[in-house]
Amino acid sequence: MNQYTWLGLSSILIWASLVAVVKLVTESLSPVQAVALIYSFSALFMLWKNGFPKLSLMPKKYLLGCGALFVGYEILFLISIALSTHREQVLIIAMINYLWPPLLIVFSILARQLSANIWVIAGFACAILGLMMVVNPDILEPKRILVAVLENPLAYSFAFIGAVLWPLYSILTKKYAEGHNAVPFLFLMTAVGLWAVHFVMRELFVELNLMTWLMVVVIGSLIGLAYSNWNQSMQYGHLKILILATYFMPIFSSLMSMLILDVQPLISFWIGCVLVTLGALICWQSTRPYNPSMK
Repeated sequence: MNQYTWLGLSSILIWASLVAVVKLVTESLSPVQAVALIYSFSALFMLWKNGFPKLSLMPKKYLLGCGALFVGYEILFLISIALSTHREQVLIIAMINYLWPPLLIVFSILARQLSANIWVIAGFACAILGLMMVVNPDILEPKRILVAVLENPLAYSFAFIGAVLWPLYSILTKKYAEGHNAVPFLFLMTAVGLWAVHFVMRELFVELNLMTWLMVVVIGSLIGLAYSNWNQSMQYGHLKILILATYFMPIFSSLMSMLILDVQPLISFWIGCVLVTLGALICWQSTRPYNPSMK
């Protein structure tokens, strides 16, 4: 446990409230306008905190490859929230998005950053099952899964693609970044991309009142801080601890969403919490840092 690991854990706590607070802001403004404003302030905060990165010194594989994955994830995930038509749908989108923690384990093993035994499969399955029950218990019914997907296929597809892109970004950043941090620039590109979507969709620009401006500035700044910390933690932190901690983020996120969005938990929520925790512990015990000599 070093300072970068703690920075990564703080990012997870900030992310836990992301879905709920972003949904609240989108309800007050035009949806894409809301996320574009939030990420504009995130970019401004990060540029103020870190300065403009020296792009010419960065490896091209990191800047272009990892950068594309970062911007793609952010835009797809945020647009999926913006496209949600009601609060219960946001919980389904959150469930799809939170597939990335177990996918991070899988990709880390494939990238030879972690090694694992057969029990990681059981842990992965247990965590996925619990995750689904925590965020939306009824989605375990096959017919309801099909109904839910057909209700908003575009939003759910965007969320799923994003869930694949983020662990790829995390793994490849550790491999190619070489200590560089392009996140402030990538946030700026994300904000530009979101505004482009806003104008292409010809969305109505809604004027903000003082309270909404305050929410946008605070949320944007916290998001910028979280992503800045995560980038450093993935390069210098304890990868196994951070991966384990991501399994608990859906639980905190669900609790925050239930409080902020006024959604009441069922008994299946607590069953899901136990399953997510158990799955995380199984994965924790089943993985270890990759050692090339151990084949």
